[in-house]
Amino acid sequence: MTTRDPETGKTFSTAEMVDQVAIFFLAGHETSASALGWTLYLLATHPDWQQRLAAEIAAAGEIGFSDLSKLRLTRDVFRESLRLYPPVPMMVREAAQDERFRDRAVPKGSQIVLSPWHLHRHERIWEAPDAFDPARWQGENGRQGLREAYIPFSAGARVCTGAGFAMMEGVLLLAEILRRYRVEPVAGRVPEPVAHLTVRSRTGIWLRLEER
Repeated sequence: MTTRDPETGKTFSTAEMVDQVAIFFLAGHETSASALGWTLYLLATHPDWQQRLAAEIAAAGEIGFSDLSKLRLTRDVFRESLRLYPPVPMMVREAAQDERFRDRAVPKGSQIVLSPWHLHRHERIWEAPDAFDPARWQGENGRQGLREAYIPFSAGARVCTGAGFAMMEGVLLLAEILRRYRVEPVAGRVPEPVAHLTVRSRTGIWLRLEER
């Protein structure tokens, strides 16, 4: 509200400030809802993993932010969901200098589209790239992918400022949901991913929750 643009010396107008607040809502709410929705769907269709998480969560007892180390499997499941269904499927960056990429000139100022959706499913990077396999994160392929090709929150100077909080929030919310409910798919309701700013399902994500 008080910081001035280094080039123009102006602060945000009221309309620009409203736009900034709207972005905060989109980035902090819609993305988390997308991530949790797809994670619950994956667990509903993989009951073996759901049972393993329920056991881990029950053994952990009451949990808070300081207890995340007790939820290693839950974290890996959430991480794998972000790999398969990154809430932001593509992002645009501007080339800061002239560059050459795969024998193509990229002049300074060019708009470049980065796609976590494609990168996270690249067959030359990931083993069984389309499979839901949270165990991959404890192996070398998963660790290498995490270092080199995993960008659900972007990376570098433009990385999402809420990335660390989102990982904690997602794991804790997932744990509290599974502590209370079993999650099952609804017959005939298979979600169809589409990109509308975030990755949503064209017809919604239909699940049945049953109290434990």
